[in-house]
Amino acid sequence: MRKVFLLITGLFASYSFADTASHVESTTAVNEYTAYQQFDRQYSLGYGINSGQLSASGNSGNYDASFINFNLERLFDMGLWMDVNAYLNVSYQQNPSVDQAVQLTGNLTGSDPQFGGLNAKVGYAFNLDNEHLLLTPYGEFGRNTNYSSYTMQGTSTSNLVNNYYWTFGGGARLEYRLDEIFDFYLDQNILYNSSQAEMTQGLAQANFWNYRTTLGAKFNVWRKLQLGAQTFYNNYNYTSPLISANPSSSSPTKEALVPTNSVGGMISVGLTY
Repeated sequence: MRKVFLLITGLFASYSFADTASHVESTTAVNEYTAYQQFDRQYSLGYGINSGQLSASGNSGNYDASFINFNLERLFDMGLWMDVNAYLNVSYQQNPSVDQAVQLTGNLTGSDPQFGGLNAKVGYAFNLDNEHLLLTPYGEFGRNTNYSSYTMQGTSTSNLVNNYYWTFGGGARLEYRLDEIFDFYLDQNILYNSSQAEMTQGLAQANFWNYRTTLGAKFNVWRKLQLGAQTFYNNYNYTSPLISANPSSSSPTKEALVPTNSVGGMISVGLTY
């Protein structure tokens, strides 16, 4: 009986040692994405500015906005990449301040419909160079506000719950990791924004394509502290002119102003994990 007990005890000890060794080996194993995960496992808070051009047949304008941004990013060991981004405008100014093609009782929100939103990217990373070059094609899906003066004029429910876009599309990100401190990326995507606003009076939906180019950098400055900076350019292409139902008598056109392009930048502070 004593021999049996000693045999069982020995087997348990051997199994525990083997399991512990296996666990240590798995946790210290290095995968092909380890170098990039130093930058692409992070969450951050950012502040940005955005300046754009407005256009309509026989009319033009411009706008300036500032926004706050929250970003959560993760590159998994198997190469799956996810990026979730939420933003909200904190200021907006437009010239002209009132689009004469759109008349409303009360406040006008402006000609740029997207005051905030939540978007997610999911892709797979291809390691082109062991520790320096990464290519990540991805799909994108999100929900963004449709809160322009034109949309508010044409709906009976002028609120953020009912007036929104389903946003979907795809793109690719090319990332260059210089070393453990500096990382740079170029991101290009094409998105379609499908308006879900319940338009009345036969007004057209404000659907549009968005072509966005982003050039950014990340800096791992101290332990888990990461700083970020990016600049971006947007080109907007509306699928049809937005003809107002009630233009002002002084308006040069019945067509509402819409964004045609914008340029901006953002700085961020975050932590890696």
